[in-house]
Amino acid sequence: MSEKKIAFSYANVAKDLPFIAFIRTKTAKGKYFYDFPSPQDRERLDFSPFDKISTDQDGCLDIVHWSDKDKLTQAIRASEKNMTASDEHFCVVLPSGETRWLAGSAVPKKQKNGDIVWKGFWLDVTNEKKKDYFNSLVLESVHEGVAAFDRQGKILSFSPSLMKILSCTPEEVAEKTIFSLLPQDVSETLQQYMLLSALKEKISINVSLQKEHHDPVFLEIDMMQKDSFFVCLFRDVTTYYEKEEELRYLAYHDINSGVENYAYLQDIFGKVLDQAKVSQTQIAVLSVAPDSLGQLNAISDQEANARIVAGIADRIRSCLSDDDYLAQTSGHRFTVLITGLEFTLEIEKKIEAILRGFERPIYIGDLEFDLTVSIGVCFCPQDGENLQDLISRADLALRQIHADEKSSMRIYNSDLSMKAAINLNMRRNLKKAIEDHEISAFFQPQVDIKTGHIIGLEALARWRTSDGVLIPPSEFIPEAEEYGMIDSLTETILDQACKWNQKWYSMGLCRVPVAVNISGRQFHNETQLLCLVDKALDDSGLPPYLLELELTESSAMYDPKNAQRIIQTLLDNNIRCALDDFGTGYSSLSVLRSFPLKKLKIDRSFVLELSEKKNLEIVRATIVMAHALNLSVLAEGVENRQHFEILKDLGCDIIQGYLFSRPLAPEQMELMLMRWDADVAAMGRGF
Repeated sequence: MSEKKIAFSYANVAKDLPFIAFIRTKTAKGKYFYDFPSPQDRERLDFSPFDKISTDQDGCLDIVHWSDKDKLTQAIRASEKNMTASDEHFCVVLPSGETRWLAGSAVPKKQKNGDIVWKGFWLDVTNEKKKDYFNSLVLESVHEGVAAFDRQGKILSFSPSLMKILSCTPEEVAEKTIFSLLPQDVSETLQQYMLLSALKEKISINVSLQKEHHDPVFLEIDMMQKDSFFVCLFRDVTTYYEKEEELRYLAYHDINSGVENYAYLQDIFGKVLDQAKVSQTQIAVLSVAPDSLGQLNAISDQEANARIVAGIADRIRSCLSDDDYLAQTSGHRFTVLITGLEFTLEIEKKIEAILRGFERPIYIGDLEFDLTVSIGVCFCPQDGENLQDLISRADLALRQIHADEKSSMRIYNSDLSMKAAINLNMRRNLKKAIEDHEISAFFQPQVDIKTGHIIGLEALARWRTSDGVLIPPSEFIPEAEEYGMIDSLTETILDQACKWNQKWYSMGLCRVPVAVNISGRQFHNETQLLCLVDKALDDSGLPPYLLELELTESSAMYDPKNAQRIIQTLLDNNIRCALDDFGTGYSSLSVLRSFPLKKLKIDRSFVLELSEKKNLEIVRATIVMAHALNLSVLAEGVENRQHFEILKDLGCDIIQGYLFSRPLAPEQMELMLMRWDADVAAMGRGF
């Protein structure tokens, strides 16, 4: 039964391609049998659905032309002897009298009962018989190589050109999986798409393949799914890639000096800005220029000028880290992006290093240039998030340096706007609010979609001022993160969440975990995080398994290896972790599956727009993927019955939102815990 199911699906992989799928069996007694599971393939060979397919004693079909039987027999015997893929090329005379040419390959495998089973494809190469039949057809139709494989990566059929592309032998192809023949990152990428294959009929990826003792090869890979099988088409695009890289270099570098240019900064700035937001750090934008521009502008030799520019760039670059960026943005002026700054003061060391770097002369051949530079500075996001605006403001700061102030630095400063004044006042009030305990934990229930029981709580920060005004967290949480108050704020919420949950636990009201949000910066500071958690648990007496830490998708992806290690450490201490805001960050499935997580939370933005087909399919795919990774799925922002019914139909596990309850003060939450199950039963909500 298993073989027939595989064979049928296997045949369907090539149903729309010029392939004839077949299974050839040699029994332990030496008899041969052929099976063509696809009715279409039987029709191609003029076999009726009920025909018994006859062979001679050497395993050749009766329809094989007598002149090709010896050649085919030798190919089958060689394949059997060496247990390698066969190379089959022969003519057939169909019952109708039509003559056709077939060519292909089959992979043998010895069964436990002694049978040998070949699974393979034949191609109809009648129109190509005067050519190099197989390679020509493959090259013209699928651009190089083809491999058919199952979900485990087991190769069922392949073209000879595949071995050349992947630098492997027929034996390796027969013995290994497609994943083991490819670099780990490429294999993981293919498996990711296989996991989400329901979303796409065909995917295309570009990869670099570097094997020991072989030149690097750049491949374009197309993967298609049919039933439970997959077909990959491999194209060698090395030549095109090299040309593209050459053009890219010319586009992103000054043609004379070879230093990166403004176009380069434009291209990478979006990524740099996203990383800064994820890690909750700042970017310093530096405008660096020599103080004696007149001396440099007087040099008419273009080559010498270019070497000076390159020398200045090298001197600046020697003071930067791998995560910083430099570009020549105009003449002898350079723009530098310093990343990963948590506080403004951190930039001073790098600026001092750059200034000191020019205390030594620059030598260009026999010429000596005693140069100093000055630096204008602005900061992102404080001074904006547009690259051109930031460069202009750094340049403005540079121009504010007086001519007699050589080797100087000036920070951009503008008059405070009304928004800046409000934010400044907000920061002052926030600091006082934390000290005066105006910020407290509210709780929102997490509900099992099938039973209606509360199976978790989320602790959320709420700020109620002394005059009773409730300030939304969207207004003060970013301020707390940006100005170093998030640690104190998180400590407050964590302590309150643990103490209240311990109280409810001791009262017998609640035996479910309470979830607390952890910022990206806090999460990646392992020592500080563990101390914070240990203190909260010790002070409250709450069992560790009743605490859950939520980290955002983007903070986890900032440093996946470190995130994986920290999550495992927490889990070893019986503290579970959940991934919050899923769908808004940068998750790689290959990375996500390595996280020892228990729960995945779909961001409320997708739930609120479930009526849109795109969002619906994203949520559906997320639930399927999460369940494949043994994760429970919680949907946030469930505000109405329609959301509930859709999520229930999609197989979502847990829901959270205004449909059941707004975030409640602890005393209100306590009352809800007392009556919730009874209320659910009485209301008959249809869970």
